Amino acid sequence: MARVVEVRAAMLQLAEAGAAALNECLPVLRRFGEMMATTLELHARKEDEALFPAVEAVFGTGFGPTQVMRGEHQTIRAQGELLHKTLHELRTVEHPALEAKREALLSLLGSGPAEAVALPGMAREIIELLDSHFAKEEQILFPLARQALDPPTMAFVAAAMQEIGLTGLATSS
Repeated sequence: MARVVEVRAAMLQLAEAGAAALNECLPVLRRFGEMMATTLELHARKEDEALFPAVEAVFGTGFGPTQVMRGEHQTIRAQGELLHKTLHELRTVEHPALEAKREALLSLLGSGPAEAVALPGMAREIIELLDSHFAKEEQILFPLARQALDPPTMAFVAAAMQEIGLTGLATSS
């Protein structure tokens, strides 16, 4: 994923240069946040609404892998929303309390035990979640679905995923 590679480079730059690299790295992080809200959200919807129900029809709704993947989708969404909120606060700071928060966030870039709440820490956590999630899809879920679902069901799932892709995010809640 090109955006993830771009964000990894930005995180390295922030770690090396700190707040001095922020202006250069913020557009990368914003593009990453936008990709999470669009492309990744659409990917999750396709799985949640088309693939997982088909797999669960075979194995039952208490089936572990789909429950794990749904939970990870929720975690990834929450982390994406936190990143979006932080980026928004850094971009639109005018209120004195927000200005203080902005300065605190900038002072945390790439250093100290509070790194987990800093921008690089958030992006790093999201990337780790995505890496783990996609590995589970490729190594467990997709092979399992190919084995468990018959060709007509696979065709139905593919058509349903295509339809979700055509309607995009306009119908998501």
